[in-house]
Amino acid sequence: MLLPPFNQDTPLFRGNLHGHTTNSDGLKPAAEVVSCYQSLGYDFIALSDHLWHDDSFAADRVTDAQHYDDSHFITIPSAELHCLGKRYDQDGLWHIVANGLPVDFDVASQDEDISTLISRAIEAGAYVSLAHPEWHSMTSDEAIMASTAHAVEVYNYSCAINSNRGSGIAVADILLQEGHRISFTATDDSHFNGLDYGGGWVMVGASELTADAIVTALKAGRHYSSTGAEIHAIIVDDNTLHISCSPAHHIIISGQGYTAHAVHGNNLTYAIFDLADFASPFFRITVLNNDGRKAWSNPYWFDQLR
Repeated sequence: MLLPPFNQDTPLFRGNLHGHTTNSDGLKPAAEVVSCYQSLGYDFIALSDHLWHDDSFAADRVTDAQHYDDSHFITIPSAELHCLGKRYDQDGLWHIVANGLPVDFDVASQDEDISTLISRAIEAGAYVSLAHPEWHSMTSDEAIMASTAHAVEVYNYSCAINSNRGSGIAVADILLQEGHRISFTATDDSHFNGLDYGGGWVMVGASELTADAIVTALKAGRHYSSTGAEIHAIIVDDNTLHISCSPAHHIIISGQGYTAHAVHGNNLTYAIFDLADFASPFFRITVLNNDGRKAWSNPYWFDQLR
């Protein structure tokens, strides 16, 4: 049994779900951002400008760049949404990324809480992820408060290179331990302040290159995340897990608590794991190279595989 996103006869589209333009605090206008990602070979991007009441860094409307779309490259209307109430943030602001928003989505009110904001974005049709949890010190209690989001950014390139706070895997694991069936994203959070682009992306198995198809596939978990490593196939055959990938040094499956199995070597392109004694209701896969490049699968839950 092939697992998502490899279980359907669809292409994998490469895209960045989190990035900014001069409409908020980015340093390039939308046209130049689009051109840059096209030159890198991406299939889609989300221009997720900050949406808040402070015009020193945020816009008051969703950036709409769909007029730049063509048959080979699209943009997805998105925003980095904010509301008050975040504990360890200098401005007291929550940060969530919403991909696939209507362009008339309203800025949060001063008294809107995080649960309400996430619900409103989901009801509007968006795929919602918790942005850069490590960067603004998201606590376990806060993660639970925001657990209705679809996903966690397990990697944020801009935060990784600018503050060494680019991971979100600890927050993701807390939510998984609590039974929340979240998915993972890797993003740039590009502002074009130096080389903060082209470092984290998702590969999405969608039926076609349209915003609706990409967002639908994201919500269904038909994607994996990467900083340069590739996953080619994930197969479960009875209690045996098969993983095919680009040459790697470490292939790891992780589960509940500290449950994990790993295979180590040089230029590994295939690994097999026995799941019969894997004491966890879920597993997730990490492919890791010695140069730091990674790929992460979404978590898979055994009750769904059965």
